[in-house]
Amino acid sequence: MSSEFDSDLQELRSELSASRAELLGVIQSLKDADLDRARRGGWTIARVLEHVIQSESMYTAAVAAIAGASAPSPRGGGPLGSQVEAAQQLMSTREALDSALASATEENFYRLQRLGHEEYSIASVLENVANHDREHAEQIRRTLTA
Repeated sequence: MSSEFDSDLQELRSELSASRAELLGVIQSLKDADLDRARRGGWTIARVLEHVIQSESMYTAAVAAIAGASAPSPRGGGPLGSQVEAAQQLMSTREALDSALASATEENFYRLQRLGHEEYSIASVLENVANHDREHAEQIRRTLTA
């Protein structure tokens, strides 16, 4: 393993941790009734969180496909009834992503692979996951202040 790979992997793991901590912090501030809140023309907070959970499952499958591993299945799924349930499902999807990431090697970490109509590397998928958490944490904050 090169020091560049080690450094890039550690930096992306840190970004994933920070962005998930930000999203979980927003969720911890919610009351269960807030899950039904939505901005006019937008998703409810529960639907936003369901989207993040579903997307992370797809990101996990992408990492596993690029790494040549099987994608672990997160626990839970489906409609969210409480902020605690949302946090638990987000932790489960992150555990599944971490499990898929264990198959990352320097060779497959940077390799672009066509998935659907786009090309991704494990590195680019991880960047997307971190950005996705931040984007939707901000969306939830805006919904709470609407």
